[in-house]
Amino acid sequence: MKKNLLILIFSFIFCVESSAQENPFMQMAKKKYAEYSEDLYNESLKLLSPDTIESRKIICQIEEVAAKTGSMEWKLQASYLELRLLREKFILYGNNLFSLEEFLKTAFQLLEKTKKENIPQLELRIRQDIIDYYWLYLKNYELAFEQYAIQDERLRKISSDDVPEKVYYYHKIADAYYYFKDYPKAIVYYNKILEEKDNIRSQYSKQHARNGIGLCYRYGYNDFDNSDHYFRSMIDVVFHPENAGLSEVWNGIAEGNIGYNLFLQEEYGQAIPLLKSSIEKMLKHKDYGYAAGSAVSLASIYLKEGNTTESKQYIDLANDCYRKAPREGKLSRIYEIMSRYYTVTGNKKLSLACMDSMLVEKKQYDDQFNAALLLHIEQKELAKQQQELALEKEMRQQAQLRLLIFSAGFTIISVLFALLFILYRRKRAAYRKLAYKSHEWAQVHDTPPDETELSIMKKIERLMQEEKLYHDNTLTVDSIAQRLGVKRHHVSVAINHCTKNNFSAFVNEYRIKEAIRILSEKNFQPYSIDGIAFDLGFTDRQNFYRVFKKTTGLSPTEFRKNVIV
Repeated sequence: MKKNLLILIFSFIFCVESSAQENPFMQMAKKKYAEYSEDLYNESLKLLSPDTIESRKIICQIEEVAAKTGSMEWKLQASYLELRLLREKFILYGNNLFSLEEFLKTAFQLLEKTKKENIPQLELRIRQDIIDYYWLYLKNYELAFEQYAIQDERLRKISSDDVPEKVYYYHKIADAYYYFKDYPKAIVYYNKILEEKDNIRSQYSKQHARNGIGLCYRYGYNDFDNSDHYFRSMIDVVFHPENAGLSEVWNGIAEGNIGYNLFLQEEYGQAIPLLKSSIEKMLKHKDYGYAAGSAVSLASIYLKEGNTTESKQYIDLANDCYRKAPREGKLSRIYEIMSRYYTVTGNKKLSLACMDSMLVEKKQYDDQFNAALLLHIEQKELAKQQQELALEKEMRQQAQLRLLIFSAGFTIISVLFALLFILYRRKRAAYRKLAYKSHEWAQVHDTPPDETELSIMKKIERLMQEEKLYHDNTLTVDSIAQRLGVKRHHVSVAINHCTKNNFSAFVNEYRIKEAIRILSEKNFQPYSIDGIAFDLGFTDRQNFYRVFKKTTGLSPTEFRKNVIV
């Protein structure tokens, strides 16, 4: 109580004195957000220690800007910083349910105000805070992903020229999908980062995106060529002078990842210099967690080559780095190489002990991930059930509304019946027209093909099989007739009589057969399905998906996931 009173007293003093002191935010208020976003971010870092005098001083200065300029943006900025203090209290004082509920309630109220006032930078930031609470404290991944979907929709309408930290929010979405090993979606959002303009704020996120895509190709598709491509692209980046210190760090990360890819492919001679270079750079910048991973890979290589002395040296380095900076998932790899080392050097007791420790660590890591994944699946199912209940409720309300309308009066009912009768007559006429066309179609197909039609059909099939005419998206009955030197009608009738299909269905059958063959290949690249569609002659993606699913019962993506190659 005394502490809070002291804070209020000092806050009052600073608020009074702030007008006499230089207010750094006053200069910002005269500029566009993109011009002062970096300065605002740096000033906001001082709020990381809650209830400090400095924190209260900053909020008072921003409130002063809001009062003098009459700016709703700066008024809401002050409210957001108050919210940040509430968040830091929650982090500092533990998982107090009341504090969490208070934070979420305040955050959503403030979010609605920023949307109403169209202040995108604050809207994005507040929504991200809400997502972080759902993810980190409630472990409600489905609610987090619902907010990520809203965030993504909002980001599409915002330019990085106006909100320079736009890439950061894509960064968070991509990492969320990567966490649950949804590599295709993770790559989509990492690519969105790379599509944004280069600026000081985006360089870190773009390097992170390149690294993330490389990891996705490694772990998701075992595609080392594409993986290496993105890791190498990290080395070519020229950093802004203010970010120059990051260059060596990211080069070290890239070298370590390329080296690990070579290690996985048993290209040890090429892997060793890259892994050593990576360790040197990461130790220089005190990134011990990353250095530990490369040290384990080197220890494994030397052990395979029979050099136990070098292997032990890098095992010790990995252990030392892990103690300085524990990183999730690394300890099981260290125990594994230690077990193999002790097996080679003849110490079976220590080998078994390390193997047991490795299995325990691996199980804990797997159990943690599987529990999160299971929770996410359960939350998705619950959300689906809630949607079904909401839909059922809406249907009941609509039924009640229809009953009310029905009982509104005889006049309205009479008009409705008249309209229905007219619609019925039109529908009946349409059905009769359809039945007549179907009758004509049946008459044509009941006629067996003659020798001329069979001869034409053989020529058509030869063109399809040898020249693959179906790849041409402009292919028509007329173009085939012209190739064969016959009349259009003869081509159409030959196809109808011989295949019992029309021209479009006949051509699409060839296209879908080739699509199935391509999607069944082992070396198929997962992001070329649209390219396959256009290459096979489909003029648009939707038509390809519709015909493929009609033929196979599966979408192309579903077919690829379930095919046995």
